[in-house]
Amino acid sequence: MKETQNVYKVYDKIASWFDKNRGQDLMEKAYLDFIIQSIPKQSHVLDLGCGTGKPILSYLLQHNMQVTAVDASKAILDIAKANFPDTEFILEDMRKLDLDRKYDALIAWHSFFHLSQDDQKEMFPIFKKHLKPRGFLLFTAGPDAGEAWGTLDGEHVYHASLSPQKYQSLLEEHGFQIIRQKMEDPDCGNACIWLAQLQ
Repeated sequence: MKETQNVYKVYDKIASWFDKNRGQDLMEKAYLDFIIQSIPKQSHVLDLGCGTGKPILSYLLQHNMQVTAVDASKAILDIAKANFPDTEFILEDMRKLDLDRKYDALIAWHSFFHLSQDDQKEMFPIFKKHLKPRGFLLFTAGPDAGEAWGTLDGEHVYHASLSPQKYQSLLEEHGFQIIRQKMEDPDCGNACIWLAQLQ
């Protein structure tokens, strides 16, 4: 049976394979660099859906960011903890996140888009709750409203997206200003990138 509600369960199955096969070329670099250059040194960053920590978490640590890393897959998080033993890791479903802390930036790269459309809509108050004023939000999505399936190590992996217009309205409704938005960025595997700042 295909998993649509708790995609992290698929990552529990394929954690070892994912660790060996997740691309390490840091296609996200331009967006990460923008955030790093826009926030103070040693800022606090929330990596939401951190995976094994490579390459994004690793890059943030290299730039002296203080990172809290969250993932719902225990198997994936075990690998991340082994990779970065001095980092704070939290096993939690992002939909239930309530850390009572605010961050200078929140990154949900290739994680947020594993949630259903309804769950994605409910994430924007959670994003806002965990960001300081002027904090940055970076996430990836699809090009239009719909659902899609990918395959990783023979396992079906669910993705969903809202329309660009809906993302824009949700961001504005929750007090975000869109800084950059690129549809199907060829430098990022044709992902659609949203970078916004809380006002």
